[in-house]
Amino acid sequence: MPQDLPCIAILGRLGTPQLACLRSWRRHGLRCVFLHAAERPLPPGVPALLGVRCVHLGPLRFDDPAWRAQLAQVMAQEAVDVLTCVSEPIGAALWQHRDAWPAGLRIAAARPQQVDALASKWRQHALARAAGLDVLPMWQFGPRQRADVPAAHFPLVLRPDVARRTAPAFKVEVVHDAAALQRLVDGLRPYSQGVVAQPLVQGPNLLVHGWRAADGRAGHVVFRVDLKHGGLGVRLVPVAPDPALVAGCARMAETLGLTGVYHFDFIEDTRTGRASFLDLNPRLGGTTGKVLSAGYDEPLALLATLLPGGLPGAPVLAPRLHQAGGKHQALQALLATLRGRRTPADFPSTGRARVAAQLLRYLLTGRDEVFRAAAWRSALAFMLYQLARRRVPR
Repeated sequence: MPQDLPCIAILGRLGTPQLACLRSWRRHGLRCVFLHAAERPLPPGVPALLGVRCVHLGPLRFDDPAWRAQLAQVMAQEAVDVLTCVSEPIGAALWQHRDAWPAGLRIAAARPQQVDALASKWRQHALARAAGLDVLPMWQFGPRQRADVPAAHFPLVLRPDVARRTAPAFKVEVVHDAAALQRLVDGLRPYSQGVVAQPLVQGPNLLVHGWRAADGRAGHVVFRVDLKHGGLGVRLVPVAPDPALVAGCARMAETLGLTGVYHFDFIEDTRTGRASFLDLNPRLGGTTGKVLSAGYDEPLALLATLLPGGLPGAPVLAPRLHQAGGKHQALQALLATLRGRRTPADFPSTGRARVAAQLLRYLLTGRDEVFRAAAWRSALAFMLYQLARRRVPR
């Protein structure tokens, strides 16, 4: 690989997406830096186990000129060419203060106007429909609003319209009648953004992971989440892409002017095979580690979008894909299944013995996003970091 590739840094805490990025870039011999933004430094030994340069910055304080100056100084000292993150608010702050950063620094994150356009599930729904993607009916309700949905559409799945502005916070709720819907809406805080509601569809999710460069080069891979629990994908398997579905995703990304990496989430109806749009995340995210373990190198794809001509295409455009997932989530799902605590939003939601068998089989034989024999050092680093965080008094 060429020696003049840029030095890339990722800013934030050490979660599974950050771990996946550091693993990928290190494996390909790229210069990379982990800019750790948290109250406490990384535990001793963790940087050495990760095998990359780590710099502790303290908690994020973009409103503090001294903290911004510190970040700029670190990036200059480390000769960082590209800076990325896993959080839309962090990315927006990086763009907002871009004049404070070293000259020539490239920010690999969605621009604020793109983040604003996608912040609301309600607005995403309209953009997806305009792009020709299949969508489910959707209703939007704010605090103290009368929640009126025809009875034929129950049960409903409720999600925050803008996750960071909905209180009390939740990820997903299922309501079975109008009274339960109204209770949830009445429980929203007066200052809350509100919720969106859609008919409950029983089926797996489809994830369309894509990358797009400014010159129009793009690629997509598709995974089916065939085990999910608590609103999170437990296991995903690669599937052949539907050309019409991928074309709709490409149109929506082009309309928004997205570059870099992103992923679409669809829900697939097991009865009809219909795949309906749920949301679009214009960033690295919670499945970055899973798809890396499955064979799609999303962190490398992000870097490819920034380089003229991109990196060699095989690792990005034609990966050898496998099933993969998160075994810690599978263990939680197995315990919930054995205790009879599965919900209608989980998949599969019926057949306790069959679901338990699938989860147990994956736990014994499946690929995991964190614990991999070829990356045991970084897995140990991640485990030490998570244990240290749990020991911190709250």
